[in-house]
Amino acid sequence: MVEEKVKSIIDSLSNSASDNFTDTICLSLAKAIKADYVFIAKLNSEHTVATTISLTIDGVINDNFSYDLQATPCQDISEGNVCCHTSHAQQAYPDDQLLIDMNIVGYVGVPLKNSKKETDAILVALYRLPIESEVEVVSLFMLFSGMIIKEIEKQELIDELRTRNKIIEESSDAIIVCDKNYKITSVNKAFSRITGYSFREVEGKNPNVLGAGLNDKYFFKQMWEDIIQNGAWSGEIWNKKKNGEIFPEYLSINVIFDEHNNVAHYVAFFIDITKQKQAEEKIYRQAHFDLLTGIANRSFFMDKLSLAVHTLNDNEKSALLFMDLDLFKEINDVHGHNFGDELLIKASCRLQALIKSTDIVARVSGDGFAILLNNVVSNEIIDNIIARVFAGFREPFVIHDTSIRCTLSMGVISFSDDSDDASTLIKKAEHAMCHAKDNGRNSFSYFTQNMQNKVHRQLFLKKALSAALTSNSLSVVFQPIVAIKEQKINKFEALVRWKNEGQWISPEEFIPIAEEFSLIKPLGEFVLDEACRQLKILKSQGYNDIVFNVNRSVYEIPLNKSENDQWLMVIKQHGLKPSDICFELTESALAPDKRNNEGLFNQLRIAGCTIALDDFGTGYSSLSYLRRIPVDYIKIDQSFIREMSTNKDDNILVSTIIAMSKSLGKKVVAEGVETKEQLQQLTELGCDLIQGYYFSKPLASESLVSYLTDFKY
Repeated sequence: MVEEKVKSIIDSLSNSASDNFTDTICLSLAKAIKADYVFIAKLNSEHTVATTISLTIDGVINDNFSYDLQATPCQDISEGNVCCHTSHAQQAYPDDQLLIDMNIVGYVGVPLKNSKKETDAILVALYRLPIESEVEVVSLFMLFSGMIIKEIEKQELIDELRTRNKIIEESSDAIIVCDKNYKITSVNKAFSRITGYSFREVEGKNPNVLGAGLNDKYFFKQMWEDIIQNGAWSGEIWNKKKNGEIFPEYLSINVIFDEHNNVAHYVAFFIDITKQKQAEEKIYRQAHFDLLTGIANRSFFMDKLSLAVHTLNDNEKSALLFMDLDLFKEINDVHGHNFGDELLIKASCRLQALIKSTDIVARVSGDGFAILLNNVVSNEIIDNIIARVFAGFREPFVIHDTSIRCTLSMGVISFSDDSDDASTLIKKAEHAMCHAKDNGRNSFSYFTQNMQNKVHRQLFLKKALSAALTSNSLSVVFQPIVAIKEQKINKFEALVRWKNEGQWISPEEFIPIAEEFSLIKPLGEFVLDEACRQLKILKSQGYNDIVFNVNRSVYEIPLNKSENDQWLMVIKQHGLKPSDICFELTESALAPDKRNNEGLFNQLRIAGCTIALDDFGTGYSSLSYLRRIPVDYIKIDQSFIREMSTNKDDNILVSTIIAMSKSLGKKVVAEGVETKEQLQQLTELGCDLIQGYYFSKPLASESLVSYLTDFKY
């Protein structure tokens, strides 16, 4: 029944002529669950008021409205909870006048959580009669909640893009857009204001209409060589306005490529720098001091820190304090960017007032500050300065008649003449600051040996992993994947293992290191090559219907389409067919901001490979992704399987995923199955394949034949 309703909703969404997704989903859900009312509402930042963005009553879209959440079931949802009342909703919430006025008996509501796991919208169904199947309504709501919040975020992004287009038009920087033939296709208001030319006067012309003739041929030759080689160029150039006035401008040119990596447009930004040329002192200050706060910027601070490191004499010591404001982003979001800017200005003034004239305070990032204490006599002086900083930030900041407290987290490191370079000192102080933040914020931490050990551990494993890849000292094991209906093994997942100096290193530790230090591509190539080699051996012994699953990281997806056949070439080099390999990728590989992924997956599937979506439900879950980029298998993450026997929500989620997958024509693999009870539940729910310790741990390659021979379901 759920499967049919899922399919009907998906069909409604696919065939809808309306551009309003939320209206369509409300109508589709209301029809599927036979609800009198269905609505989606956005919550205000305090979660006190909800405002509907789509509302359907008796199958018809109605005008939106706002209402107070207090004493309503929606208040429970706003706190992140699912709220259900099969009947007697009015009795459960006697102070909710809307329930009485609308004659509501049944109520179901689920939170819509954004990418930060915060509830900022709700999905609600209301019934004038008792609800026939509460579980069915909740299942459908949970299934489509991810799609709804993604579509809401998409609409917000579209609105943001409209705002950005307006910003471009109203930008104080002149902007010119040219086609691939160097003909002007668009300019903004600032262009006309600076040059005196209207768009009609320059439309279709070459930008050299502005040329002043003061830059020689070599200049332009070098400029275009940089544009062709790097895709961008920036620098100073002389141009001429419509009235004949010659002026200096700072020009940036960027190449825009189309989906086939061919030049589509050139975009140029420029500003008149006449006043800057006339005021070199002002330019210097802008280069070395933060424009917002007036204190030193990161570049200037790094120069001074480097100088301090190299000029300290014997027995002299300096210290670096690295800090940022706690929860600054949240303050910015609540009070606005102007308020946040004022807070940064006042915070920098307060820090400046706490140090000596020989010391330096700088803004080194958005809300990050650093203090250089020169030539300190003892650690006690450092501690005193730290105490003064935290004491100074105990006082509230008053901004626009609003009083607000803002704390900070700080990392501290002292150094002498044998210390690291400036960049290393900054990194260590930042590690210490992160440690302070992890310990609850509003505190400081000195850089310690343990922190150093953690950094060294990462670097050690990076070096050791690189050597292991070179020396082929990694290994691959294979975990069976069992088909429930056939009660046989037809697949194995290839899993990499690493034993370094006699100690097994967990993949959870070394895989992130491989991704961070660009070792994931050779690691993935090794696993694929070894899996193909072992599968070839297995097939030579008569096991011709076995498929190996091979994991690939999102970071292994080629950036250029010309490299899309590399994975297939490895398979063919081993004398295997593409259908012998199933590639497993996590949901992040489906996200639309990943270039070339769709083309790669389609090429693999056309060749005969199958695609499995690994760890489903833990990443960028979206039905729209599954519709756009086809996959063959959906692997339910083991975190949902682990508690499905005892956790009602997990059980509902697993059953819903299986039903959804069936409606989309996908096979389902359950990961992490360890008990007979889990196996029975999954069999009853229609799961296709099972993987986990219930059948077997990962096996060495030499054990595969004997395991297949002795296997009994």
